[in-house]
Amino acid sequence: MQENQNLYDKVADEFRHAPDTPDVPLIVLSAMGHDATQAHLWPEEQLRQIQEAKRALHAELAAESTRGEHRILGEAGHGWLHEECPDAVLQAVNDLLHRAS
Repeated sequence: MQENQNLYDKVADEFRHAPDTPDVPLIVLSAMGHDATQAHLWPEEQLRQIQEAKRALHAELAAESTRGEHRILGEAGHGWLHEECPDAVLQAVNDLLHRAS
């Protein structure tokens, strides 16, 4: 719950005044699988809307770089992407290293 304490004032302000995304190799991973915590907190329809907004936001972020790519991981929930899909995370890191060399 403390994570959201300054989300709408300090963090959002930092995002609004941040420099443009550099044109570098970029892979945005979206955890779009079932998340038990989120499912417990929000009704199904609201959770669906959150997921769609997240998908759109992540696609927009990936598109900010001409070398950006958006990968959707349907097996991973919001908080555990690195544990639920470690191979996909490692593959993205390896792909970025290959593209940067």
